Amino acid sequence: YMKKFGFIILCVLVFISCGKYNEVLKGNSTEDKFNLAKEFYETSKENGKRGKMLKALRLLEQIQPSMRGKPQNEIVSYMIANGNYIIGDYIVSGYKFERFLKSFPDTPKKEEAFYKSADSYYKASPKFSLDQTDTFKAIDKLQIYLNTFSDGEYFEEANSHLAELREKLERKDYEIAKQFHHMEFWQPAVHALNNFVDNNPGSNYLEPAYFYKFESQKIYAEKSFKSIMRERLDEATEYYNTYIERYPEGEFLKKANQLYAEMQLLYNELNELEL
Repeated sequence: YMKKFGFIILCVLVFISCGKYNEVLKGNSTEDKFNLAKEFYETSKENGKRGKMLKALRLLEQIQPSMRGKPQNEIVSYMIANGNYIIGDYIVSGYKFERFLKSFPDTPKKEEAFYKSADSYYKASPKFSLDQTDTFKAIDKLQIYLNTFSDGEYFEEANSHLAELREKLERKDYEIAKQFHHMEFWQPAVHALNNFVDNNPGSNYLEPAYFYKFESQKIYAEKSFKSIMRERLDEATEYYNTYIERYPEGEFLKKANQLYAEMQLLYNELNELEL
């Protein structure tokens, strides 16, 4: 009985709350809308209920145009940006925090807004195989945050996020280059992997990049006309030597040595033809 009674009371409170919200939403009182929005906003921050924040945002967006030029505009603009951040609408919150900083460059919430704008784009950054526009935005904004707030509250998080995003871009570049190899486009693979190595000297993907570059050049050479095979084999030999010098106990060492042994047979064939 008590559970049933409690459920009825809850339903009544929800009905009253919805009725109050709709009445204020349709009304003309900016003050009532702001006060109710603030109530919903604070409640959502505490309990994480998305519905409350969505109602708060609707009220805030309704009154924002009338706030221009007034002191309350800074509070309303911040609440809209942060509300979207809280509910996970990161593309919107990233943009709203940017606008907030442009409109209120001397705000006491400057550091927080800088970070949350960058963090919004970080959180919106997709997996490495998709378009990385938001990743580039996040990297730019995180770097600006780190340069501007060297002793900032969010410095460690920003640094960690920046490293993660850069690694994501490295992986995308590596996977694109490796794809040429896997599709058996040997010459483009060598070119792409060479560019990857040059552009990412500290990458976690350097060892496989060096190996696949060698393997691609070896296969490219053995598929060549005999008249130009030696020159291409010599280039593959250079790539092999670079790989084993850098990775004497590397993951691909056994395979690299096997490929190199096959190359020696090709050299022998060429030598016999030239006799």
